[in-house]
Amino acid sequence: MKNSSTAKVPIGRLADRIRLARRNAKLSQTALAQRVGVTPSAVAQWEHPDGTKPGVDRLQAIATATGAAFEWLATGGGDQRRRRGGGDATPAVVVESFAQDLAEELLLDRFRALPKRARDLLSSLLVELTSARR
Repeated sequence: MKNSSTAKVPIGRLADRIRLARRNAKLSQTALAQRVGVTPSAVAQWEHPDGTKPGVDRLQAIATATGAAFEWLATGGGDQRRRRGGGDATPAVVVESFAQDLAEELLLDRFRALPKRARDLLSSLLVELTSARR
């Protein structure tokens, strides 16, 4: 019997809930790791029954990336998926927050590799360039 996305599924271990949330979101361990800002091995550890457990901040990021309800992910209680239009109306992913094409992805990757001072200077330059167009 398949579970609906809002069914209350009793899953006792956090590792199992993380794995189920990731699979329901059709994400690989690597994709979830990228969205949460960790290494794929961290996700593998979280999903292993004897592995490490993510902190609250990481659990929130996992819930956001997978569309799972934070309460269910953290405790196993409540609905598995976030309710649309309810109290938890935050989207699982804000598409505008991610690179839209390969050029943006390359820029973001190179930007993150810069030292803070260089990032600040480049950010100021971009603000000036985009302000001049208006």
